[in-house]
Amino acid sequence: MNEQESAAALREIPGMKQRCGDDRQLAALDDLATMLAQCAATPGSYLWFAGD
Repeated sequence: MNEQESAAALREIPGMKQRCGDDRQLAALDDLATMLAQCAATPGSYLWFAGD
């Protein structure tokens, strides 16, 4: 995903956190939020996930 898509996905993280009850899931969302924020802040960047 590019920086615009990352910014949009980043806005969904708080709602996802509210639906998580597991500490491991919350930690994973924190890690994802960090990567999304870095991508969103860097014009021309892309974030690729394994399996994409």
